[in-house]
Amino acid sequence: MENNAVQTNKTTLFTFHQLLVILALMACTLATSSVLTRVILERTTPRLVAFDMKKTLDSFMDSVSQKPLTEAQSKALSERFNDALEKSLADYQRQHHVVILVSPAVVQGAPDVTRKIQTEIARRMKGGRE
Repeated sequence: MENNAVQTNKTTLFTFHQLLVILALMACTLATSSVLTRVILERTTPRLVAFDMKKTLDSFMDSVSQKPLTEAQSKALSERFNDALEKSLADYQRQHHVVILVSPAVVQGAPDVTRKIQTEIARRMKGGRE
């Protein structure tokens, strides 16, 4: 009878240790999963940035209006500007993994990248990288 009680005690103790090990492994798995999920979301979720389209277009129009250009030259320059603007925005968005919003759509909190994009537009307009 005593032998059965000791055997039951050992079995219960062994089962309790197994349960603790399983629970510890589950806790570690959950913690690791949570950390990995957070890291993946931070790296794959695009950030929001603001771009002042009106200021950029106004600046271009002011620059063009000060030059004595024919209608054809003005049209060609406008097309080059539009192409440079579109490509600069697309490249910035792709390289920095961001969503670009126009400044009036942003109340606060999104960094303004207008100067960076304007610099890239100017580089493209001067015949820089396409």
